[in-house]
Amino acid sequence: MRIIRCVFSGLALMLMVLCPDTSVGQDFGECQRVLKEILPVFNRSFEENNPALLKEESYQLALRRLQSAYTLYHKEHFKPSDSVQRMNNEAIILALSGNPQKALHIMENLDLSEQSPQLHYNRGLFAMLSGRYQLARNDFQDAPGSTMASLNALVSYGKEKKYQEGLNFAGGNPAKKSDGKWNYNTGLFYKYNGQFAEAVDEISSAIRQKDGMAYRLQRGDILMRTGNEKRAVKDFEKVSRVYPKAQIRYANALLSLNQFGAARAVFEKYLESEDRMFRGDAYLGMGHSLYGLKQITEAQRYYRLASTLKKETPALQSGIGNTFLSKREYQTAYTLFDRVIKKDSTYLPAYLGRAVANYGQKKYDLALDDFKKAEKALNPDNKFFADLFVTKAFSEYYLKKSAAAQEDFAKAIHLDPARYEALAGMSSIMIDQKRFSEAGQYLAKALVYEKNYDRMWSNYGNLLLHFDMFKKGFQVFRRAVSLNPANINAQNGWGVVLLENDQLDRSMALFDSLTKENPELPFLHNNHGIVQAYIGNRHDQKHQTEDANARYDGAFEDFKKAMQTAPSRNFYNVNQGNVYRYMQKYDEAKMSYQSYQDKSALNNTAVMYAGLERIKDAKYYLGIALEIDSLHRVFQYNMTVLAKGKQKEMMRLVASSDENSPFSDIAIKYSRDGFVTLYLYDYEYDVLAFPGRHYMPLPVAEYKEDYFIPEYDFQLVAYEKKKTKGPRKKNVKYRSQKVKLPGRNRSGTKCPVIF
Repeated sequence: MRIIRCVFSGLALMLMVLCPDTSVGQDFGECQRVLKEILPVFNRSFEENNPALLKEESYQLALRRLQSAYTLYHKEHFKPSDSVQRMNNEAIILALSGNPQKALHIMENLDLSEQSPQLHYNRGLFAMLSGRYQLARNDFQDAPGSTMASLNALVSYGKEKKYQEGLNFAGGNPAKKSDGKWNYNTGLFYKYNGQFAEAVDEISSAIRQKDGMAYRLQRGDILMRTGNEKRAVKDFEKVSRVYPKAQIRYANALLSLNQFGAARAVFEKYLESEDRMFRGDAYLGMGHSLYGLKQITEAQRYYRLASTLKKETPALQSGIGNTFLSKREYQTAYTLFDRVIKKDSTYLPAYLGRAVANYGQKKYDLALDDFKKAEKALNPDNKFFADLFVTKAFSEYYLKKSAAAQEDFAKAIHLDPARYEALAGMSSIMIDQKRFSEAGQYLAKALVYEKNYDRMWSNYGNLLLHFDMFKKGFQVFRRAVSLNPANINAQNGWGVVLLENDQLDRSMALFDSLTKENPELPFLHNNHGIVQAYIGNRHDQKHQTEDANARYDGAFEDFKKAMQTAPSRNFYNVNQGNVYRYMQKYDEAKMSYQSYQDKSALNNTAVMYAGLERIKDAKYYLGIALEIDSLHRVFQYNMTVLAKGKQKEMMRLVASSDENSPFSDIAIKYSRDGFVTLYLYDYEYDVLAFPGRHYMPLPVAEYKEDYFIPEYDFQLVAYEKKKTKGPRKKNVKYRSQKVKLPGRNRSGTKCPVIF
C-alpha cells in the first residue's frame, strides 16, 4: 500500500510539470512589451542603414521571446473568429524576422474593409518592405488615424524615385511629430532635386528635433558636395566618437581641408579599434594622409593594403597614380589613370592625373585635352591646385597659346605667391610681349624662391642687358655659368659683361671658343664682332693702326656672318655701320644705319656727322633720337657734347658715374671722339622648363549614402475576449485514510503486497 501511494504521488508531480495550470494564462501585454523592445532596433537598422543590427544576438533573442510569448497567447485565446488578427500578428513576426514578402502574401488576400485601420496600416508597412510602394500608399490612405501613415507614404515616393511627387506630397501635408524623420526625408527630396540649400535647411530642422547620426552624416555629405568642408567637419566630428562610419567620414573631411596630420590620427585611431567594416577605407585614407604629408613610400604601402580589402575604386587607383607622378614615373601613372577613366569616364581626378602624366611625357596637346575634360574639377580657390595650373599653363605656353597660359599662371600665383615656376612662366610671357620691365619683376621674385636654376639666372641677366645694367648683370651671369657651364645663353651673357667690365681679352677668348663650337648661332658672331670692334678702338687709341684695322675687318666679317645666318635681325646693320664708320666708309655706314632706323641708329648717325664736322646734321639726327626717348642719358650726353664741344671733360665725368648709369663706362673709355657710340648686343632667352612638383589634390572619397528613413510602428492586434466562461473546477478535498496498525498508537497507510 505504501509503494502504490508513492507511485501515484510521483505521477501527480509529473503531470503538474508537463501540464501547467491553464488558469495562469499568457497575457497579451507580454507580447506587446516584447514588441516594443524589438521595434526600436528594427527601425534603427533603417535609420543607420545597418541591416547587421538585425543579425545581432540580442535582437534574435528578443525575437524568439516574442514568438514564444505569442505562441502561448495564441494557444490559450485563439478562436476561429480571430483569424484576421492571427494573420496580422504572424505577418508582423515574419516581417521582423526578415521575410516581409511572405508577410504581405498572408495579408494580401484578406478583406479588411470592415477591419480596423490599424490592419490596413500594417499591411501597408509589409507592402513597403516588399517594394510594393503604390500598394503601400493605398493602404496608408485607408488608415488616416495612424500617426505615421503620412511619413511612410512620403518615404514610399522616395523609394520609388518619384522625387517631384514626393516634394509635392511633402508640401501638401504638415510635418508631424516624427523625431525629425519628416524633415530629413523632405531634405533628401530637395537634394535629389538639386536644391542643396533647401536640403540643408530641412535636415537642420530634423537635427533640432533629434540629433541623429543619419541626419548629421547626410547634412555633412551635402555640405562637402557644396564646398562647405569646414561645416561638414563639425557634423562628422559630432557623431564620430560613437559611430565608426562617421569616424571615417570625419577623417576624409579633414583630408579635404588638407589637415593631413589630423586626418592621419583619426584613421590610426580607427585602425586600433576592433571594428573591421571600414578597414579598407581607413587604409585608403592613411595612404591619402601620408601622400599629403609627402611620405610617398609609406603612402604606397597603405595603398597596397587598401587594395587587398577594396576593389579597384577610382579613388584608390588615382591615389596610387599620384604617387607614381611624384616619382615622375609617367608611363606607369598614365596606365593607372587611363584604366580608371575607361571604367568610370565621369571621375574627373583621373583626367587631371592623366593630364600631368601626358605633360611629363611632353604630350602637351593631350595634356590640354585632359585638362579640358576635367575643367570642373580645377578649383581656382584651393592652393593645392597651384601645381596643376602651372602644368596647364606651361602646356599652353609651349603650344604658343600665350593668352591662356598667362591666365593660368596668374591663377597659380594667386593660389601660391611663392610658386616660382608660375612667376618664371609669367616672365617668359612678358618677354614675348616685350614688356621687359614687368618680366624683370616677375623673374626677380622667382629667383627669391629658386636660386639654383641656371636658365632663370641667364634670362634675368639678359633683361639686365636690355636695360644696360651691366654691372649688376656681371654677378647674375657669373651665377648662371657656375650653375651650368654648358648653358650657351649664360656664356654669351657672361662674355658681354666681361666686355663691359673692361676685360676685353677674357671676353674675346670666350667668344672665340663659343663661335668655334657653335658657328650656327648668329648672336655669338654679333657679340664677337662687338668685342673685336672695341679691341680695334683700343688699338686705335694706341695708334696701332694695322692691329686696329685687322680687328675692324674681323668685326666686319662677324657681323656679315651674323646677318647671313639670321637675315631677319636687321639691327646687326647698326653694329656693321659702326665698323664702316671706323673704316671711314661713311656712305656704307649711312646705308647700314638707315637699314635699321631705331633710336640707336639715329644716335650713331649723329655721332658720325659730328666726326665729319657736320654739326647741324648731327644735331638733327640726335634731336630725333631725343624725341623718341627724351630720358635717354646717352642722347642727352651726346647733345651736350655737341652743344658745348667739351668731349674730353664730359668723357671723364661720365666715366666716373656710379653703377646705376644707364650706359657703360667702356663706351666712353674706348671712344675715339668723346661721343658715345651705341652697339646692339644680341642674346636669346632660354625656354624655361620645370620638372613639376606633381603634388596633386587628393581624390578624397565621396559618399553617396542616400536613403530614406521610414517608421515601422507595427501593432499586434489582440484576440476577442471570450464571452462565456467554462465550468469552474471544483477543488475536491481528500480525507486522509489512515489504517490502524497493530500495536499501541501506531497508524499509517498500509500498502498491499504486490506479487
